[in-house]
Amino acid sequence: MKASDVYTIAKALSSEEYALLYNMLKADFKETKTTKKVRKKRPDYTVEDALQDLLKYHIK
Repeated sequence: MKASDVYTIAKALSSEEYALLYNMLKADFKETKTTKKVRKKRPDYTVEDALQDLLKYHIK
């Protein structure tokens, strides 16, 4: 069965049944939710550090 077929059938439901279907699908997606990867914290790098690096490595 294709999603377009299911969509057509779902649109033909009454508003109460459509809301019930929506809640059922929403609950299924909450169960299969993927976890986000935690970002590594970057070291503090200030504007002053950037200027020092520019002067040291790029401007001679």
